Amino acid sequence: MKRDAEQRQGPSPARRRARTEPRSPRSPAQDEHPVFGKPLRESLRYASVQISTANANGELYVWGCIPVVVAKCGLYLKENATEVPGTFRVNGSNKRMRELQQAFETPPRYGKDLDWKRETYTTHDVASVFRRYLTQMPEPVIPYDLYHEFRDALAKQPNTHEQVVTTYKRLLRQMPPPNQYLLLYVLDLLSVFARKSDKNLMTAENLAVIFRPGIISHPSHELSPNEHRLSQKVLEFLIAHQELFIFDIPPPPGTPGSPIDEDFVAVPSSDDEQSQVGGGWRLVGRNRSQRVARRKTIDRTGKRSL
Repeated sequence: MKRDAEQRQGPSPARRRARTEPRSPRSPAQDEHPVFGKPLRESLRYASVQISTANANGELYVWGCIPVVVAKCGLYLKENATEVPGTFRVNGSNKRMRELQQAFETPPRYGKDLDWKRETYTTHDVASVFRRYLTQMPEPVIPYDLYHEFRDALAKQPNTHEQVVTTYKRLLRQMPPPNQYLLLYVLDLLSVFARKSDKNLMTAENLAVIFRPGIISHPSHELSPNEHRLSQKVLEFLIAHQELFIFDIPPPPGTPGSPIDEDFVAVPSSDDEQSQVGGGWRLVGRNRSQRVARRKTIDRTGKRSL
């Protein structure tokens, strides 16, 4: 009888308020998965490290940020997995992958203090978690609004190699800074593996098949294998020619007219820098002893850290 009366009269005011009042947002510490499966900008607010490079005078400049999980796993893979057959094709242990993912989702450091030498993760565990982060993002690294333009650059005929490169340079500059630098970092990593494909069996073509879902995909083409093939060709082209796009970035102050001649390095963010996700060169220090080593992650003192 009480339920019948409520159905006729509608829910009580208290119940109406409970249904209409928005839930208070969950803090990163309360969220079970604050990094994986979250929009790039959201996870960068509290789980990021900085992208930097050095100019000819040895001054270290920061541009933006990449996710901690990408920087940590990327460095590990460059140093330990480039000659391991099927690095990204063979899945790791589900148990160890869950543990590693949890490390990258645990505040307050979100995996920044992870010491690979003290852990027992395999190269396949690390590669699988790296790939999982990218594929679980709500939107691929190349935003949906640029998806068709990236594909058209390669698909439309006639075109020349120079025209395609020019178009991709323009499209990269149109990407939001967080997406642009994540893409360039990932392309740099994948190109390292492609150059050693005689040992690891990871050619640019194979890597494009594996990473397409997390880098260039679209819901409207999810069930279209023919469309997947074109996207794979786009990614294969980007991997094979990634150095053309990295060197296209404007140089940091102090090197007018010269290209950046260092690969990206990642430096840990201090607490007051966690929210930086935009672009713009910012001087953070000076490498007094020597130039920044290629493909190395350094901290503010010049020591290896990640």
